[in-house]
Amino acid sequence: MRTVQSYKSSVKDYLDSFPDPESVTKQDLVCYIEHLQKRGKKPSSIQRDFSAISGLYEYMRFMDLCTNNPILQVRSRYLDQSYEPERRFIPELEDVRNLVRAIEDDQDDMIRELAMICLLAKTASRRGEYLELKDCDIDLDRNEIYWSAKKKRRIRLGFIDDELNAILEAYLEWRAPRAKTDYLWITDRGGRIHKDYTNEVLAHYATPLGLHDPAGPLHKRLTCHCLRGFATTQMQRTGMTEIDIMWLRGDSLKKKTWANNYVEFDPDIIKTSYTRSAPKLTRSFLPGSPYPSGSQVFGPESLPV
Repeated sequence: MRTVQSYKSSVKDYLDSFPDPESVTKQDLVCYIEHLQKRGKKPSSIQRDFSAISGLYEYMRFMDLCTNNPILQVRSRYLDQSYEPERRFIPELEDVRNLVRAIEDDQDDMIRELAMICLLAKTASRRGEYLELKDCDIDLDRNEIYWSAKKKRRIRLGFIDDELNAILEAYLEWRAPRAKTDYLWITDRGGRIHKDYTNEVLAHYATPLGLHDPAGPLHKRLTCHCLRGFATTQMQRTGMTEIDIMWLRGDSLKKKTWANNYVEFDPDIIKTSYTRSAPKLTRSFLPGSPYPSGSQVFGPESLPV
């Protein structure tokens, strides 16, 4: 919804400058880029603006209102080559462990928040996929997650390690008497959680640790997407193959034609590799922990009445 609104705003601004888009020349578009730059717009924002305007021209072509989309050549010459995506923050293992400890040490029971952060940090899922999960998508007996069908999600099967299993079991115990929806993530009153809540949780706990600067550039902000990068990095460092990591992330294998056409993936082998590679985040599962490995310190007895 936010993307739709931003695209509408971009097209409106463009039409305010050029009420007759059919008569716009390439030189006009170059001047418009300079105009946006003088307004202080970032390269990524200008890219978004021109994507929206290109969509306008494609619609006009479909409706036979014009015969050409002038955005394509201008964008490839003046924007695509000079555009470099902003670098995102990828936390280290100790950073995420410190974040988890801060949630564990909270005076309130934060099993929901702990489950959210650990699931994102262990599965490399996208925020949209994670928010679409239903309670029936979690199979603790088989240690599996079934992701919803999404445009970017190619593989719907995901896995859970023992640590995440214990945390999710405790969260589901907390959730059961409150839930008024079948969505996995709920509020205290039982409704579906707001899409921005997880980023708010990250900001709340990460800021005092120096892991998040709310007013800083993208590479100094900790968001859900950063945990996708974290999980990917951890799997890579343990020696998982690139193809298996892409499979777990749900990435498209179109650019890996040989793998897409000739490799027969065995989910059981990938599951074993994932379980071995998943980072341990909570005190009870860390090496040298005072708790026995696999003990459910997040069991029902620790939940509020």
